[in-house]
Order: sequence, then structure tokens, then C-alpha cells
Amino acid sequence: MSTLEIVYVLEKVGLSGGIKNVMEQVNRLHEAGVHVQLFALEGDPSWFPLKVPLRSFANYNAMYKELKKVRGIKIATWWKTMAVVWNSCDPNQGGQGIPMYLVQDIEESYYPALKDMQERVRHTYRLPVHMLTIADWTTNQLFERFHKTADNISIAVDTEIFKPNRTQDHDPYRILACSRRSQHLKGFEVTLRAVQGLAKYEPRASFVTFGIERPKVRGISTMHFPFPDDAQIAYLYANCGVFVQTSHHEGFGLPILEAMACGAPVVTTRAEGNEEFCKDNWNCILVNKGDASAVMNGIHRIMNDPEFTQFLTANAIETAKTYNWPRVINKLLHVFNRFAPAPTSS
Repeated sequence: MSTLEIVYVLEKVGLSGGIKNVMEQVNRLHEAGVHVQLFALEGDPSWFPLKVPLRSFANYNAMYKELKKVRGIKIATWWKTMAVVWNSCDPNQGGQGIPMYLVQDIEESYYPALKDMQERVRHTYRLPVHMLTIADWTTNQLFERFHKTADNISIAVDTEIFKPNRTQDHDPYRILACSRRSQHLKGFEVTLRAVQGLAKYEPRASFVTFGIERPKVRGISTMHFPFPDDAQIAYLYANCGVFVQTSHHEGFGLPILEAMACGAPVVTTRAEGNEEFCKDNWNCILVNKGDASAVMNGIHRIMNDPEFTQFLTANAIETAKTYNWPRVINKLLHVFNRFAPAPTSS
């Protein structure tokens, strides 16, 4: 594997599930002895324990000049990064290497009212480039809509960090959620309506959130953690009464799986990507998207039915174990070895 050269290309390195997944892949490939680099335009990656230096660039043009020198595999990770990856591999422009595309979602959904932007996104899925996915939903969308096959390498939870760790701080009436109010796809307003509705008749309930956006919540005791690291988030998962995520759409839904791995009971919405592993009344309570009343009722049931809650969490922990990093990295290396350029003779 020493001759294998991989470059992942991000636009930003701010806190998000998709960016975290890319950085996890980079770290674990590095640990496996692969020569792996990470290119990006902007952001501070200090929130994540990145084990390789980040190469940052002022703009895509500056990145392109360096990227086209790389002979190995170059991986676009967001639709806007596809152009620089594709062009840097074009021999007609002096480029080289093998372009790949890590498609973590069908990203037109980020532009619900912008038809021209949606088409620009869709164009990237039509390019003759090999694709990697992390979930069944995205894999199926690429095949059904764009007639493209992809290697589903899956996604993983770091079970060294995200694991059951219930302490005396555990509170069965503590509701936990990731605050992402500015991102419409995350449906955080549904969580707020459910939590505030529940608080009217459950005075023991409290609401804890984490993330860069502090929410405005009325009628319930609240606490917010703006910049927690993974260990802190795992502690919050393990000691909450219920984790709630009410997305309108997910490419996968990694925080839900992390919560399951920590033994947190989960109430979530049917949001496409998360339905790969979320099974109603088996490892979570799964309700229709946008239905705040059903979310509220689900939270209430988990708080008041300990036998059912224990059943959910036992199954959830087992579900999370099937999403592990050795499995993902083995799949990645298998794909890379199929496409890796042959080493040059000395």
C-alpha cells in the first residue's frame, strides 16, 4: 500500500457529519500506511483530531495547480469540489491521476428553491467518474435517477468513543438534540415544537443541545454545549433520557447511530437515509417527518415505559456495532487497489 497516493478534497472543514466522515477516513487510511492528503479551501479543523496536515488554499485555482501534480486517486467530497478534481485529472490540461466522487447525499436538496443550482448539482452525478457512497439510499438514487453504479463503502461509528457509559449523571427526563436551526433539512423546528409541547405536562423534562447554534427555547429548563468534542458528545448521549433528531432529509444520519451506540433511546423521523438502520419499535421510535405531535408522544413513551426503552436500546447498541471502521476501511482499500495507477519505474 506504500505506493498508493490518495487526496481528499473538501471545500470547508467546519463541523458537520459529512466532513467528519471524510476526516475519519483520512485518519484511518493514514494509520493503515496509505499516503493520504487532505486539501480544503477554508475553515478551522481543530474541532477534530486530524492526524495528517491540512493543505489549505485561498481558492480553487490555487488548489488546482497543486492538485494536478498528484498522480494518485483524487476524491471529490461535495458537488462543488468535483470540478477541480475532474479538471486536475484531465491529461489535455496537463493533469493526471484517477478522479473519484464520494457522494454522501444527493445534494440538490440543499437548494430547495433554486432550480438552476439543483441542475448544477445533478450535472456532477452524470460525469464518467467512479463513485463511492455511504448509504443504501444514495446508492439507489444514483442508480435509479442517473443510471450510475457506485461502491457503497458504508459509514462507521468509533466504538472506542461512542459506547454505553451511563453514570450517576444519567437523567431519564433529559432530552438531547443537535442544534442546527439554520439548516432547513435538519428540521430542528420540529424538535422545538415537540419539546415545548411536552414540557407543558412533564415538569421533570429538561432540554440539552449541542452545536454551534444556541437555540431559543421557552418553557423548559435548558443547557447548551457550543463546541463539544466527541468524548463530550458521547457522554451526553450516554446520559440523556432520549436523543431526538427530526430531519426532513438525511443522507445517512450519523448522530443517530452514534447515540444508539451509546445506549441513548432515539426518537427520529423517516428521513430517507436514516431508514437504512432505523427500525420503528425495534431500535428507535420512527415517525413521519414534520409530525411534532408524534415526536412528542414518542419522547413521552420513552420516558414512561422503561421496559420498552430497554428493549430499544439493547437493539440499537447491536445495530451500531455492525457499522465499524475496519469494515469501511477494508472496502475502501479494495476499491482503491482496483483503480490505483501502477507505480512508475525508477
